Amino acid sequence: MNPPVAFLKRTLAVAAGVAFLLALSVPLTFAAAGPSVSLVFSDTAAKPVLHGMGRLTEALQAKGASIQEAGSLQEASGGTVVVAGLAFGAGQAAKLIAELKLSPPKDPESLLIRRFNQEGKTVLLVAGPDPRGLMYALLDVADRVGWAGSAERPFSDVRDTEEKPYAPERALSIYTFNRAYWESRFYDEAYWARYLDVLAQNRFNSLVVIFGYENGGFLAPCYPYFFDVEGFSGVRMVGITPEQQQRNLAALNRLIQMAHDRGVKFTVGIWDHIYRGGVQGGGIPGADDATKKPTPGLVWGVTTENLVSYTKAALAKFVKQVPALDGIQFRMHDESGLKNSEQEAFWRDVFTQMKVASPHLRLDLRAKGLPDSVIESALDVGVPFRITTKYWMEQMGLPFHPTHINRQNQFDRRHSYADMLRYPQRYQMHWRLWNGGTARVLLWGDPDYARRFVESTRLYDGAGFEVNEPLCTKMEAQPHDAKPFDLLSPSHRYYDYEFERYWHFFQVFGRLGYNTNASPEVWQREFERRFGKDAAPFVAKALHQASWVLPRIVASCYPYGAFPMTRGWAEKQRLGDLPGYAKAEGSDLQQFASFDEEAQLLIEGGETAKVRPAANSRWLERTAADISAQVAEAEKRIGDRHSKEFDSTIADLKILSSLSLFHSRRIPAAVNYRLFERTKDGQALRDAIAFERRAVEAWRELVKAAGDFYTDDLMMGVRGASLCGHWKDELAALEKGLTELEQRRQNSKPDPAAKTAPRFPTAARAGDSSAPDVIHQPVLSAPAGKPITITAEVRDPAGVKWVRLRYRSVNQYQDYRTLAMAPTGEKDQYRAVIPPEDIPLTWDLMYLIEAMDKDGNGCIHPDLNQETPYIIVKLQR
Repeated sequence: MNPPVAFLKRTLAVAAGVAFLLALSVPLTFAAAGPSVSLVFSDTAAKPVLHGMGRLTEALQAKGASIQEAGSLQEASGGTVVVAGLAFGAGQAAKLIAELKLSPPKDPESLLIRRFNQEGKTVLLVAGPDPRGLMYALLDVADRVGWAGSAERPFSDVRDTEEKPYAPERALSIYTFNRAYWESRFYDEAYWARYLDVLAQNRFNSLVVIFGYENGGFLAPCYPYFFDVEGFSGVRMVGITPEQQQRNLAALNRLIQMAHDRGVKFTVGIWDHIYRGGVQGGGIPGADDATKKPTPGLVWGVTTENLVSYTKAALAKFVKQVPALDGIQFRMHDESGLKNSEQEAFWRDVFTQMKVASPHLRLDLRAKGLPDSVIESALDVGVPFRITTKYWMEQMGLPFHPTHINRQNQFDRRHSYADMLRYPQRYQMHWRLWNGGTARVLLWGDPDYARRFVESTRLYDGAGFEVNEPLCTKMEAQPHDAKPFDLLSPSHRYYDYEFERYWHFFQVFGRLGYNTNASPEVWQREFERRFGKDAAPFVAKALHQASWVLPRIVASCYPYGAFPMTRGWAEKQRLGDLPGYAKAEGSDLQQFASFDEEAQLLIEGGETAKVRPAANSRWLERTAADISAQVAEAEKRIGDRHSKEFDSTIADLKILSSLSLFHSRRIPAAVNYRLFERTKDGQALRDAIAFERRAVEAWRELVKAAGDFYTDDLMMGVRGASLCGHWKDELAALEKGLTELEQRRQNSKPDPAAKTAPRFPTAARAGDSSAPDVIHQPVLSAPAGKPITITAEVRDPAGVKWVRLRYRSVNQYQDYRTLAMAPTGEKDQYRAVIPPEDIPLTWDLMYLIEAMDKDGNGCIHPDLNQETPYIIVKLQR
């Protein structure tokens, strides 16, 4: 058989989703009136390569190209010759790299694209060191062929390119909260083909499917969903038949194969080990009943007595029945059903079993509640593992590890890195952005956010990152037989599958996860394709600006009680009535002053370098105005490109603009309310009510923007926690709360102990309102056991009042120490020396600089709006 012919046929089969390879005995040529292209392929056995070549072939056919196959560059007759293959070995691509004396791509998943002329032909060299890297190169060329403005010049937009991954692992996670919704996807191969194509296109290289997690007992544990375990006849999923189990197992293995065919690794999350109700019930009505009697669709028969023996046997069978698995992610703590007293022995037995059953399978150990003793067990047994932790609560904060987490979790491992970044280093960390708690239904995507987030995952030589898929909590806490809702109203739908409307989310995390310097052309072209060249820049800019609104809310004015994904939703919730909202601290205590902290500062005449509520309010107000301006320009320029997608996108942007405006107005309401609580001054309460009234007006505009685009009941979590319904339901609650505040004011009597409250300054002060300029060359490494000198230039027209150095180990258990930075005698120069006794060798060091001018304007350097707002010093041990 002619090898290139067989390759092209296999390529087209994979591209069409066909599971088998076609065999031909005659040469194959795609004839068309367009330009002639010769394809020289080698190293075609790997399925990811087939996938990439399928996409390139389709793109060329769409341009009308005449495609011929050739065994070598010399045999090629086309006007353009594409030589594609691995960068090493005996293939044509490797030979061409050697002939041209090019430096071959060596890093895993890296790629090389070169265009040049040789012997009168235009040659396009496409190579990678492995099948995934080669696939990425082919997909890039296919994309650019699609961009070509002229069918006669299909490769006109192809650029010479060398790329390699920044984050080794770029993972996306999927939950299985609701059986009906999960299975509507699980059995649909066409759905997964489209979904996995998007992951491959955007260079995600890992998919995590999580079984268990407040599912009301569904998949708790997951094993009986796929098979029964010999010797444990009493453990079963109630009502499931052997045929259904076989179907589930086949579907899982098929899904893993489809992922691998596109260069995507596959991890299963096993988050529940035994069902004991309580938090595992997830708020599903009647969920605790399943602990008392067999319940259809749930697991019955795992007990305290057989928990360890059953789990060991089930895991051994699981890895045998699902042999292509790339990893297992375990939930470790009591919310997995394990009692604290059971955990240490349970995990040692599990590690021992996995060492025998699948000694090379990577285990991800969730950090929450993970004791040192269990880490030591994993090390002692010798299983390959890493620790995966929540990046910022169960929400989407700003794109850096929190400078100081809430004190309620400062001395545990609920989220962030706690005290785990110890040296000598004995394990890797994997960073999980729990964005699914925050950005659930509205469009999200910003390249700068994604870039900064990805760069931050290098902390402690991080192994990469994981983000939640859009809509990840859809149908959470709903009955398992409930019909999944449709996101958009019928008249506004424009997609085949709901995930497709979030294309820019996949772009920014995937492409910038792979290369933090990825060309903006990648997304600019897609915006232009969807919205036209005139409107696209304004839609893109509006979305990029709007994507900072939710992280800012979470970081600066979010209540601690809304920490869990199963309780908090900044995108839709009003975050309580004003008295409750006013108690919020935010979730980075070092960067943002809380409302009550601001009230105390105003009363006492204090000062702080933190972002104060007035400045934060102005940021939100400006952002709302900027989004609105971009939206208005996009609406003006859309012309005949008007579409359902455009209308839906604009609706989301208006919602986010109104949400930003709502919080910009509610912040002064909250500060005034805290002033009232501290002073009992009736004027402060009246001011609070006035600002709350304006905030409600902004929410009213939000509801107007949402219109009838979304379903009236967004079932995204526990109904009693306001994780269902619509923004108009929150409006009714806001109006009710405002009425109660007004009634309270009317019914209140003057308090003889009341003090006059200072006024909260919402506008920037007249005159100098800018903070000092700080110029600093960061100290990125230093010898261990030695003092560290920090020097900065600080200047301000009003004069510098003070400069302070704040520092601690890279250990969330520690609070920041403070050193005054003293003038050195050089103009505008300040210096402090951190003594070695303040620098434990167990962790690296981190620091930031605070400065205050004589007009009371403060700042923290580095600036959180531009970069990670602290500097990490790597100790040279």
